Amino acid sequence: MLSNLLPMRKAKLPEYGTPEAEEEINLFRSLSTTGRADRAKKLGFKSPGSYTRSMYMLGAAKVPMSYSLKYNRAPVIKESCLVIADTQIPYHDADFLNRLLDLAVAWGIKQAISGGDFLNMTAFSIFGQKPEEKVWSKERDCAMEVMASLGAAIESWLLLMGNHEVRLIKAVAEQFEMIDILALLKGPIGFKGTDYYWCEVKLGGEKWRISHPRNTSVIHGRIPQRLCEKFHANIASGHGHLSGMTPDYSNEFTACDIGITCDPLRLDYYAQRDSIRPAMCQGALILMLSDDGKCHPWHIDPRHADWEALKKCYP
Repeated sequence: MLSNLLPMRKAKLPEYGTPEAEEEINLFRSLSTTGRADRAKKLGFKSPGSYTRSMYMLGAAKVPMSYSLKYNRAPVIKESCLVIADTQIPYHDADFLNRLLDLAVAWGIKQAISGGDFLNMTAFSIFGQKPEEKVWSKERDCAMEVMASLGAAIESWLLLMGNHEVRLIKAVAEQFEMIDILALLKGPIGFKGTDYYWCEVKLGGEKWRISHPRNTSVIHGRIPQRLCEKFHANIASGHGHLSGMTPDYSNEFTACDIGITCDPLRLDYYAQRDSIRPAMCQGALILMLSDDGKCHPWHIDPRHADWEALKKCYP
């Protein structure tokens, strides 16, 4: 009975983060309920519950961090830029692209973004293609010539991932990234690629999300409008082959279907067979930081563009 009146020695656990603490945690996890009660008594705890709570505080119940990467490092552009999408080389519209380059040079633009599907990757398509067009070397050489011209006009280019780039990546069992595609193209200095299907442009106090989304619609502006709601940002999207710019439902953000820079009449699946989908629409977007310190979005529709007048907007 006298032993019950003696004070218990103060329980002591190793310091958090030490090898001794890790050893105690591993032991605690391996013990049964009875084993934990015995361990608590041996260490001088008043009860198994107090030992258990102390071990929780030491980290015994702490879920370990995931070893997987977080995909939260999409590229960010912070200067005026030309945004194009769905060029699908070698089915590009050279005349439209050259006019856009002339305009960009006149406005002093040094940065451009391809919003996905820069190349068509015909050779790696699972869809039916004419045999003479499924030649990678021809598409590669054409792309290299186009890139040399683009880089001569605008010094920095960011190429976003698109579903057409994924054709090649799937063909090599996911062993390629965008950097490997650029290596195959011997991309000139100034061309960078990303495995993200989107990037951000932060300019003049506004945020634009340039995206090659998974979804498509038959309604112009529908996809970027929905993305505005989701991301609370201005959205410029490719992939849908539609064109137009409109406020989102809240009138807080601007939604833009960029349009394509390929030539629809060079796409056999479009030009040789009727479909009830809307006609493909060409277009491009320029995000311009003006002297007023604001970002001004210019959506370019080649059907109505007064190119010479546009060149004079930012002398």
